[in-house]
Amino acid sequence: MHASLLRRRAPRREPRRSPARGGARGGDLVDRDLVRLRRPVLRDPEHRQLLDAVRAGAGPGDRVPGAAGMNGRTLRWLLTLVRPRTSGDGARGASRLTILRHHRVYEDGAHPLYRLGVAASVLRAQVELLDRERLGPITVAEGLRRLEAGEPGHRVAMTFDDGYADNAHRALPLLAAVGARATFYLTAGLIERREPAWWDVLAHALERTRLASFDWTGAAGTLRLPVATRAERARALETLLPDFRVEPARRTERLETLRRALEVSEGAPCEFMSWSEAAGLRAAGMELGAHTLSHPHLRTLDAASQQREIAGSVELIERRTGVRPQGLAYPGGDFDARTVTAARAAGLAYAVTTRAGDNRPGASRFELRRRGFAEGACLGPGGRFSPRLAMAELDGAFDRLRGAFAGGRA
Repeated sequence: MHASLLRRRAPRREPRRSPARGGARGGDLVDRDLVRLRRPVLRDPEHRQLLDAVRAGAGPGDRVPGAAGMNGRTLRWLLTLVRPRTSGDGARGASRLTILRHHRVYEDGAHPLYRLGVAASVLRAQVELLDRERLGPITVAEGLRRLEAGEPGHRVAMTFDDGYADNAHRALPLLAAVGARATFYLTAGLIERREPAWWDVLAHALERTRLASFDWTGAAGTLRLPVATRAERARALETLLPDFRVEPARRTERLETLRRALEVSEGAPCEFMSWSEAAGLRAAGMELGAHTLSHPHLRTLDAASQQREIAGSVELIERRTGVRPQGLAYPGGDFDARTVTAARAAGLAYAVTTRAGDNRPGASRFELRRRGFAEGACLGPGGRFSPRLAMAELDGAFDRLRGAFAGGRA
């Protein structure tokens, strides 16, 4: 008999799994993602130090050995192994409202130059997880009503900013499949005029140029930006974005300058939903909110211009859909005291920001916090959806812990 047939094979070991609710031991494998990595992630000494530090109660400001240079996704995933879950079963505990922030919903496999959203499969996994955990999702208006009534429990509202057509085509069916609700904030003027958002114009110009590089003068001075490859175009986009967060007139001027520099004459398509699609969202039980007329950075405008942007969007949405919005999402999270005054004057009941965190009873109605729930917040180190990681984000685990791991990219 061949010698290889006489060798005894070691029995295959199954990964030890943690309890369904609660933390795991540092050496446990609790996610299929780690099995796919094919390396002893949790046996590395620096990871042991990290897990021990979290168990010991490391807090913001503490330097923790093992965090430096670690991939941010892996770091966040590791932290979920040693912390108990506090979310789940929305009917229990003190009253708390978490508002999730989304924008676009992409077809699986799509790779836009400027990715401002999640894949449809990721959104499906998020919605199904929230449904299983009895956390929603619901609309912001409903969540705020329950919060102010002092109803016990943790509830999650889901929001979509801007008003892209993919919200109606992809998000709505996924929400409806589990009887969930969400709030959609519409950039009313762009929808009305069928104009693309400024960031879409910027990305479109970079995607269409045939140049290998071009010169640009902005806040960082005059730069020669290479754009021959997709990676170079993505880096150029990140460099350019801050130069366009200015008042609308200057931004329009800069966009024209950019298109000339890139030698692109073709206009960007409008990817916003139609008014009939917006009305369809409302008919399906979703909440429609305002997101201004043209998506300006509101603090760059005077009080009268802020009033026109906010009140104008409220009136236009009501005129086109028959429903007057009760809520506002500040574009880019940008607002000041004049903005709040304008929102109140327009008859709005609340406004949401981009400030991370949860909302408790007594929260300011015009400074409601939201959590980004992008793919990086819920995909494990193997690139698969991780319920444990998603729930840790909902719990706000990384609000407290991110500052503790100097050198780690969380």
